[in-house]
Amino acid sequence: MSNGPDVEALIERFLNYAAGFKNGDADHDYHIRLKAEHSLRVLELARTIAREERLESGTARLLEIAALFHDAGRFEQFARHHTFNDRQSCNHARMGITVLLRDGLLGGLDPATRRVVLGAVFLHNVRALPPRLPEPLGAVTRGVRDADKLDIYPVMLSHLDGDKPLDPVVCLGVARDPERYSEAIIGQLERGRLANYADMRFSNDFRLLLLGWVFDLNYATARRILDQSGHLSRIFGELPRDGRMLALKRRIEEQVRRP
Repeated sequence: MSNGPDVEALIERFLNYAAGFKNGDADHDYHIRLKAEHSLRVLELARTIAREERLESGTARLLEIAALFHDAGRFEQFARHHTFNDRQSCNHARMGITVLLRDGLLGGLDPATRRVVLGAVFLHNVRALPPRLPEPLGAVTRGVRDADKLDIYPVMLSHLDGDKPLDPVVCLGVARDPERYSEAIIGQLERGRLANYADMRFSNDFRLLLLGWVFDLNYATARRILDQSGHLSRIFGELPRDGRMLALKRRIEEQVRRP
């Protein structure tokens, strides 16, 4: 497997690509910048996971590249549809495959590297991974999914907390309501399952969906980072304090602290 361009060169390529979607409108450019900065933070989190999990160097490099490009489709999605809601526009992972191939973002990488990166991008947003993924695709995809979730926590909480109007693009159109949450959402979490975006109606539903991600964190490093971040306590601090939430809090804490 040849090396091809180093990751720093790919970062520059990615940032130039993302900058091409800015149009001078403050709101538009804010959302483009949001996704570019998110991708760089996911890359750094992926590096931490690779280092602490002691992934083999070739696998670690694949993880870095896949993490950098995992949301490549978001820019064209927003430019075309003015939303990050896949259900109202397009599957951003599939759009990512299109732009990565069409726009030469993976140029210079050998075919084996391209296959793994494209596979991880395609799978990074599926509800559940297929069983028995071949390696190194499995390790890379699990790392991208973990790093992606870890960075979305603070981004979403910065938008959900307080009483300011919710950004309809980032918060996917949910309504701010400090007391209400949907039965479909909490019921899924009580069964140890990920919540479904399609069931979200209220801001508390989005908080619950974030809590449910602990059931899909693959690496112990990711669970440790989340546990130490304070994000889970911050989420529960904004949710209603009823019996179901207290029971859910115990379950979530047990899950995130498992070895």
